[in-house]
Amino acid sequence: MKIRLLGDRLSLELFKMAGISGKSPVEPADIERVIEEFLAEPDVGVVLITNSRAKKLGTSFRKYMERRKLPLVLRIPDRHESEGQGEELREYLQKTLGIRL
Repeated sequence: MKIRLLGDRLSLELFKMAGISGKSPVEPADIERVIEEFLAEPDVGVVLITNSRAKKLGTSFRKYMERRKLPLVLRIPDRHESEGQGEELREYLQKTLGIRL
């Protein structure tokens, strides 16, 4: 399974070194379009979205994280802001996978 990243240019370059490709849309409509594009790829298991891009979607981002099927959609910290990300990820794993951390 592959991982895709949706984030800023710096994040894309850093993840590219680990073999993870992605895109860097800025506008909310473009961000949603790219998320849907990644979700439609049959070999993608995880879609990572940097916090700064997820924030642009506001509350509509929650629908992607609350999906109960693959690919998983996870918000990750970026250089702009990372506060509270650990707790959100912990809650997400508990609800989605039944893993208690």
